[in-house]
Amino acid sequence: MTIRSFPKTRNEPRKRILLIPVVLILGGYVLTLLHPVLGTGFIGILLALTGVLSVFLVGMVFADIWVSARRTRQMIERRQRELADDSDVSDEDIPDPFQDEMGD
Repeated sequence: MTIRSFPKTRNEPRKRILLIPVVLILGGYVLTLLHPVLGTGFIGILLALTGVLSVFLVGMVFADIWVSARRTRQMIERRQRELADDSDVSDEDIPDPFQDEMGD
């Protein structure tokens, strides 16, 4: 297993992940409203509180993934610019770091 510091794709993350807390909060609210009929008030409150807490967690994970995708895109663009600028430099101009120089 290898660990990558940046995501494999160049695309920014989808914003669907941000719907998870909204769905949890709304689902908990609906279950709380149905408490007199179904007796689901406690589960609804727990679900809504889970949604509130997941707002922060999902937001942080999304922000981290978004920043890493942006950083990867910037690195790729910078590397492409450097390669375009260095196209006129030949291999002979670059000193070989592994070649020993013989002193007189």
